[in-house]
Amino acid sequence: MRKLGKFAAMAASATMLGSIIIPATSASASSTGKTIHWSEGAALPTMDPAKSTATVSGNAIGATSLPLVQFGQENKIENEAAKSYEKSDDGLTYTFHLRHDLEWENGDDLTAKDFVYGWQRSITPKTAAEYAYLLEVVKNGEAIEKGDKDPSELGIEAVDDYTLQVTLESPASYFIQELPMEVFFPQNQKFVERKGDKFGTSAANYLSAGPYKLKGWTGSNNRYAYVKNDKYYDADKVKTEKITVRTIKDQNTGYNLYQGKKLDFTTLSPDQVQASKHKQGYTKIKTGSVESLQMNQEKVPEFKNTKIRQAVSYAIDRKALSNKIVTGSATPATTYTPKNLVNNPNNNKDFASDAELDGAIKYDKTKAKKLFKAGMKEADKSKLSVQLLTDDDDTSKRVAQFLQEQLEKNLDGMDVTIKTVPMKQRLKLSMDGNFELLNFGWLADYADPSSFLDLFKSDASYNYGKWHNTEYDALLESAEVQNANNKKAQYNDFKKAEQVLEKEVGTAPLYYRSTSALMNPKIKGIIANPTGAPFNFKYVVKR
Repeated sequence: MRKLGKFAAMAASATMLGSIIIPATSASASSTGKTIHWSEGAALPTMDPAKSTATVSGNAIGATSLPLVQFGQENKIENEAAKSYEKSDDGLTYTFHLRHDLEWENGDDLTAKDFVYGWQRSITPKTAAEYAYLLEVVKNGEAIEKGDKDPSELGIEAVDDYTLQVTLESPASYFIQELPMEVFFPQNQKFVERKGDKFGTSAANYLSAGPYKLKGWTGSNNRYAYVKNDKYYDADKVKTEKITVRTIKDQNTGYNLYQGKKLDFTTLSPDQVQASKHKQGYTKIKTGSVESLQMNQEKVPEFKNTKIRQAVSYAIDRKALSNKIVTGSATPATTYTPKNLVNNPNNNKDFASDAELDGAIKYDKTKAKKLFKAGMKEADKSKLSVQLLTDDDDTSKRVAQFLQEQLEKNLDGMDVTIKTVPMKQRLKLSMDGNFELLNFGWLADYADPSSFLDLFKSDASYNYGKWHNTEYDALLESAEVQNANNKKAQYNDFKKAEQVLEKEVGTAPLYYRSTSALMNPKIKGIIANPTGAPFNFKYVVKR
């Protein structure tokens, strides 16, 4: 789903491997009244569901809003706003039956019309929602996103206040798994239009409807809270009255606050992992996420040369990066789609292992030097100076410095400078294409290879480097249209597309991410989601 804004729960963010990391409490448990003190590694950039892309926003919106369905205990889909739903035999129509006791924070009823408006606003080109592409699965979605049709033609209809009907463009087995993504959340039209450009920029300009209400966020401060929402339809199961959230970019600060019992959760730096492995509360959270290096072909024409892109990839020692720089938080990547995301329908083999091209993504400085020399000769250049854009948290800075060292050492004539900015600024610079090299993290939207592979379609909004490959585009078109109802053929299309991406280095995968963290052993019921909001706080309680 998302760009990994280095939030304190950083990659604990949801993944296809997400799981309940602390046993969930029973519904009958009584409220303890104890406040939980959480931390995030980046500032909260927005509370607009249509514009949410960072994991920080995913946590906050997930805690305070209300999707049709949500991942719950044991990562099973649970009904939320929808009390039930059914799918037509042809797989094209979904009918959702909403609960009758849903209410916005301001007292307005939450109805099917709020979902219709939310989806239409999210896909309207004027909104510029980066996740609008997820709505392409809905009938007319792609045409609306391109401006060829009006948002009112999107395949979503409020049959009545409590019945929502969705028509898909073609069958999509992953559709229900997409719905916990914020872009599919309801939006109160009257409130959104009254707030205008201010919507989602502070707690006062946001409307809660979920287990908690957002309080104390001014839009720029680093402390806010989730406070229990008594108007939430399932409030009896919410056992925590308040969760305070602090933005803490420095992991040493987070560690010290945790040690001083001022925090209940903090992620760990590589150095801290070694000192904390045997401590009570240490946990390692797997994630279906990958870090990669995007090369901007529009800003740096030399990156249009396949040999130069391959050289950049071969120049990076991923084992050293994973073991020495992001210790306890990474496994060297050998594919772009992470391991353990989806299996081969023919033999149940892991997709990433099945699609991996032997030797395509590895460290080979001899091959790197040779390819770089040949590519630079073809480009009629002797030197290449580029700037690497990255976030300003500790881990991102260490990774950037490592990449700088590797590229300058192994590619004769390459000079790398580093531009470090806050995550919110990095997101905008990435969207605008204002970078040359980009350290880019991505988290699964749903359990399907397309969640990763679609990012590098020629016209994809997240294809920041503007890599273009007609064979790749055709394979994804075949997988998602012609073979949408043929799982075996679709799988083979995805496998071939992954291999094209690896061979041509549309992006250079670096490592699959996991997160090492310290969590107060008294915290129970926190759920790491497989997709959507990184964490589900509904059942969390401090004993």
